Amino acid sequence: MSEKYVVTASQMVTQAIGNFLLLLEEGLSRLYPREPRKKLSDENYKINRAKDITDDLINDQSTGVNTGIKDLRIGKVDVGTAGCEVIAVYNSLYLLGKECSFARIERDFEINGALTKVPFVPIGAYGSNPYALKRMIEIHGLNAKRVTKEELLGNPGVYIFSYWNYGGLLKGLHTIVAKNNGKGIELYNYIANRMYVVNREEWQKRFAKRYIIGLLVSEREV
Repeated sequence: MSEKYVVTASQMVTQAIGNFLLLLEEGLSRLYPREPRKKLSDENYKINRAKDITDDLINDQSTGVNTGIKDLRIGKVDVGTAGCEVIAVYNSLYLLGKECSFARIERDFEINGALTKVPFVPIGAYGSNPYALKRMIEIHGLNAKRVTKEELLGNPGVYIFSYWNYGGLLKGLHTIVAKNNGKGIELYNYIANRMYVVNREEWQKRFAKRYIIGLLVSEREV
């Protein structure tokens, strides 16, 4: 295995701590929902609506070269810094042929308490909680079923999954869409500016030891 894919024991410990903290935060968020920060949400929606993305896949979070996504807003930071979960929900809707608006989805994340709540840092600076994604997907009329790594790799479909960046908890996490087309795994918003395809073995090498949570996103059964 290439050295850059190695996850050390200490990193795995910090990842486990991070998983616990994310689960705890999401549980408390459901028990004690915070009042929506309406003024901030309204301001962000006005900015994002003026440059809304509705008809294109988003693969350029860090550069904005194709869609201009980088400079839109989430909480008190820009999407280029911390908008991967919102982008993942948007991309999953797009791939399933659903009407989607990045501005509307971002606002839903804010008013439903899905942004991470880390003390002493700007709202949204650490993006959104991966364990809040199921309810955010369901808000938009789709099913979200939690899956293991093996289920993601073994069954065609559209998935959202989150993983720790190399280095563990202190380096943060990333959330992307994976479309299993039966032959390979298409990754969206993973490599800057384009969709990227890996096989099962390559996916395992890159993500298996850093996997946080995965969701199969599908049409809601009637």
